[in-house]
Amino acid sequence: MKCAEYNINKAQGVRLFNAINLPNRVLPKGKKLDAQDIEDLKKAAIRRIFGAEEEIHDVSFQIALRQLCAKLCGEDTAYAIDDNGIAKIVAAKDGIFECLEERTAKFNRFSDFAILNTIEPFQDVHAGEVIAELQTEYPIIPQNEIDKILYSLSGNTSLLQITPHKSHRAALIYTHFYNNEEENARFTNTVQKLIADFGNLSIDFSTEYASAHHIQGIADTLSYAVNQPNDLIFIVPGVRSGSKYDVIRSALVSFVDEIVCSNIPQIGISDFIIATKRDKKIICLPYDYAEIESTLLQRLILQAIVSEKLLSFEFKHPHSPALASGMTLSIREQARLSGNGSHDKSKNSPDVAAIVLAAGSSRRAGGNKLLAELDGEPMFLKAVHAAVRSKAKPVYVITGYQNEEIEAALEDIDVNVLYNPAYRSGIKTSIMLGLNSLPSNCKGALLLPADMPNVTDKFLDKMIKNFKPEGGPQLLVSSFKGVKSNPVLWSKELFSKADIIPEEAAIRVIFPQYEDFTTKIETKDKNLLWDVTYPGDVETFSKKA
Repeated sequence: MKCAEYNINKAQGVRLFNAINLPNRVLPKGKKLDAQDIEDLKKAAIRRIFGAEEEIHDVSFQIALRQLCAKLCGEDTAYAIDDNGIAKIVAAKDGIFECLEERTAKFNRFSDFAILNTIEPFQDVHAGEVIAELQTEYPIIPQNEIDKILYSLSGNTSLLQITPHKSHRAALIYTHFYNNEEENARFTNTVQKLIADFGNLSIDFSTEYASAHHIQGIADTLSYAVNQPNDLIFIVPGVRSGSKYDVIRSALVSFVDEIVCSNIPQIGISDFIIATKRDKKIICLPYDYAEIESTLLQRLILQAIVSEKLLSFEFKHPHSPALASGMTLSIREQARLSGNGSHDKSKNSPDVAAIVLAAGSSRRAGGNKLLAELDGEPMFLKAVHAAVRSKAKPVYVITGYQNEEIEAALEDIDVNVLYNPAYRSGIKTSIMLGLNSLPSNCKGALLLPADMPNVTDKFLDKMIKNFKPEGGPQLLVSSFKGVKSNPVLWSKELFSKADIIPEEAAIRVIFPQYEDFTTKIETKDKNLLWDVTYPGDVETFSKKA
């Protein structure tokens, strides 16, 4: 594709960047000018136009947008493409619009040919309502550029989707400090606003607990509430938190699995906290919640309520600008509506995720082997590329040692990055973090050490093909001439067994009691399963580069 300004006498065959209104007709965007078009442009006294010369493998903006929409759109969405390079994406059913703003921001960072804007995520939408717009200014786009974007999106679930409404049972914990009527009135106002804000989500707020406002009292009350059939627990504080070391946060730290969101950089809600304990979500409301009008706070609470699992990286970065909500398609746009974006499960491979283990400190290699370069990129990206190109979805990368350098190298790939603060304790902690973060639909998990630069997506797909999702406990192990190796594929029935792994164990030798359920996936290529371990291996690797 060559873009330039053209003298009208030399513009035949050029594709228009923008539509041109002539007295008797309109030349649409992307129109390939013929002799009659040139004649009409001259009659309209147009002497120069801006356009693009088409080259081999270029595709029209309509085809490019269709390919991108098919990749971006998930369950219960549809899209329509207009004549000006804009695709409007709508909800195909009533539900909750799910989209992580960090992923949208990342898409806009690595895409030079398209811009994606969405409405505010995690809100209630109706069928036919516009949830996103995708635009390209180009009339034609090189297919290889579209392929780069599609590849970058391939390591994750669909970016845009509609989630059906689900009922929740919520508990309210009041932490009494003053024990007076004024405090009780503030508690009442807080709950009334909570119901007004989120009552449309079918939340049962009928369970209430009281606690003294001190660390042990709050922790004990939380423990009791978590062991009851509550999936949401709201803490209504009796006094404002003064710092991250204050009472409520200290109580949470002593009890919860993880604090996924805290220290919100907005005046008035800095004491807002989201935490998790097993499959329960704990939401500590700001002290002044009843008086606060904050779209950010409302969105964070919605995200905590709606999301199946809460991961800290989902709350890490600033948010992208949002479209105004409530828009719908025009009659003409509705006529162009195509595709519902829903996945045909019968045609897809089993739901298998990939977990790339990139947290180790490479003590035996004498340095971080994962950052050794090959073909101008860090070695660990070879394993990530194989996982992304495979049929595994979604892909997680577990980081630890030098996590900032590892995560910087992943900037242009849409995968889920999880930092393991306990990486020094061994591979077990990384495996457990990855398995505990998988969505419930995953029937199996590929565990792939990041120090295997020769593994291919074809071999990973071979493992997935041999996995039988309804076959009970399964352990698929890579093998060369009968010798077990990594990567391995675990069925969901074995996820809970991760806690029995010895800290320094090799993945391939675990679960001896499941030998009857173990299948060896053979390769004839010994180098395919080569892993970088010692300083000499790093040197050999560098020479190959």
